[in-house]
Amino acid sequence: MKLLLISFILISQTVFAYDALVWGGPGACQDGCIDAAIYVTKLAGFDPMVVTPENFDPSMFESAKVWIQPGGKSGTASNSMGVANRAFLKKFVADGGGYVGFCAGAFLTTPKVGQTSVTGLGIIPGATKLYRKAKTYPSVEKMITPQGITYNYWEGGPWFSFTNSQLAKVTVKSRYNTTNAINAVETMYGNGRISVSGTHPEAPQWWYDDGHIIDTDGLDNQVAADMVKWAAKN
Repeated sequence: MKLLLISFILISQTVFAYDALVWGGPGACQDGCIDAAIYVTKLAGFDPMVVTPENFDPSMFESAKVWIQPGGKSGTASNSMGVANRAFLKKFVADGGGYVGFCAGAFLTTPKVGQTSVTGLGIIPGATKLYRKAKTYPSVEKMITPQGITYNYWEGGPWFSFTNSQLAKVTVKSRYNTTNAINAVETMYGNGRISVSGTHPEAPQWWYDDGHIIDTDGLDNQVAADMVKWAAKN
């Protein structure tokens, strides 16, 4: 019995010894979104743990530096987390943890998820709205960044709408070329850093191949990894 108890204690102390958490519960698409998020998290140098409603535990945040929210269905993800787990996640960020969101992960950050009544995390001010100017689904969208023009994989992602006072609190990382609408931002929530994108910089090559589309400037996985590093303060 003592040996079993010691084993349980050791397991409980190490099971959450991960420095990155990736949502893999309902709302994270199972067709590659979780795997893509895990890949860029590892590319950034982190050891990720996949989190679901079944294994969600406050102690997982003790060793974590960053939370990664993959693409999928943001409303489903929010409802699946529930009030208590969303509160734990918000506290984690406010206390200094990082948050990275791709597509649905960006939708989830505002007070309401997109133009729905579903409660979001409320860690970014303003609103998220579906980008509706894409020519195909999925598509490669031309983006304006401080460094110049880039091309990103898009599949149903949002743009951010801010008031002037809200805009002053964020750093715009990219805009959709067709509308000048804001796609990606960095900001703070409490002591934590947030980096989100309506497009998918984490997209692997097979997503492009499957959609018969071409990104003329290549994969953006390093951009996604850099988002993870920045949010985690690495």
